[in-house]
Amino acid sequence: MEQPFSVLDMMVFFDESGKNQVKPHLMAGLAIPAKYYNNEKIQQLNEKIKETKVHWTEYDGDSKERNTIWRIINTFMEHHNFLKMNVISYNQSKIEESSKKIKHVIEDIADQTIFMKFPERIVYGLLRKFGSYVHINTNIYIEDDTKYHNKKYDLRTQLFQQLNIQSIYRGERFTVTEAEYIPKQTEVGIELVDLLLGMVRSIIRNDSPDKRRNREKNKLIMKLLLSNSNFYSFIKNISYFEWDNSPTLVEVDFENYLNLFMNSNFDY
Repeated sequence: MEQPFSVLDMMVFFDESGKNQVKPHLMAGLAIPAKYYNNEKIQQLNEKIKETKVHWTEYDGDSKERNTIWRIINTFMEHHNFLKMNVISYNQSKIEESSKKIKHVIEDIADQTIFMKFPERIVYGLLRKFGSYVHINTNIYIEDDTKYHNKKYDLRTQLFQQLNIQSIYRGERFTVTEAEYIPKQTEVGIELVDLLLGMVRSIIRNDSPDKRRNREKNKLIMKLLLSNSNFYSFIKNISYFEWDNSPTLVEVDFENYLNLFMNSNFDY
């Protein structure tokens, strides 16, 4: 292979949201250049998350958690154009229905489909088509969770092997050098992708503010959108796909969901 003019070290953070809950069921990958991620301002956030637990699912307006979320989002969004995010919404019930045909052959085929196929598509989409004169060295970070690894499948190994095979097979210019599991409250990138994906889910669901938790989530998202034009631009331009038992992913303009959400919550 010819030597590239540029080599870029990339960090990809992976997360999922909504599995075994009401729709939507989402997965996401967030790509951040290592040089940007490792700057002092962002690394200071690693100390912050050790002090304050941040989890969008449980957020209900706690001021300490709100301030931490606010700082994380606004710090990363200073150079939002460096970040790239892919999200897939998949129909879990359709996968489980289809899996009944061959469940007697592979018992956990539904989980294997969800946790082996979609993550590969997400991360591949983040690393492809960077151009002929650049090479991307990539580390993948996954929140440590037993659902990602058991006796029959291991997401870390799957991503490492299959993405490197894809790179060669499709003539792309990236290498996955490492894939690893990371515990919560150790790397702010894990917290960031959890927050962003949770916010995407809240925007899609656009829940009624009758319950305090929904109201506080919607209020915080609106304040971030209206006070930070970089955050608005980033959310608006997320690459968002939907899968509903079809052979291909359908790309959907996420701005449509965003406009509906903002219209519904404009009082905030």
